[in-house]
Amino acid sequence: MGWGVRALQDIPQGSFICEYVGELISDAEADVREDDSYLFDLDNKDGEVYCIDARYYGNISRFINHLCDPNLIPVRVFMLHQDLRFPRIAFFSSRDILSGQELGFDYGDRFWDIKSKYFTCQCGSEKCKHSAEAIALEQSRLARLEIYAKQEEGLGRASSQMRKRKSSHSASDCMHL
Repeated sequence: MGWGVRALQDIPQGSFICEYVGELISDAEADVREDDSYLFDLDNKDGEVYCIDARYYGNISRFINHLCDPNLIPVRVFMLHQDLRFPRIAFFSSRDILSGQELGFDYGDRFWDIKSKYFTCQCGSEKCKHSAEAIALEQSRLARLEIYAKQEEGLGRASSQMRKRKSSHSASDCMHL
């Protein structure tokens, strides 16, 4: 877990919390930077992709941790322009938050596809998808599915061979019984 941010007072659902701010950089620039700890991808569908890098400067938003059961949601906001490549990222509460609760948003599966090689989620949620325990359960489930698929494939092959054998018999073979 990172630094973490907690609510100092109760926050009602739908409240603006803060904006994710930092240096606007291209995805290509993000790839050459050594530390990607504070990158927020802007997920542009068309053209060049950009990120916000809050490593060297930003605000409290860069200390918000991942939660598998998040209480914040990042929203793309356009204020001074409508250029879809450069949204501002605003965090809003997705439910009522009590004073003292940690604030967090879901970093997304893409983040965990890369980072799970180095560490696992520590959010402690019952809905956690990226903890060591959740990953072990998922790997076990996938292994069982693979075994089941191989068994089904074997049964399918055996069934196919039975059909071939049955279809190779002719009516004249039955006459001799």
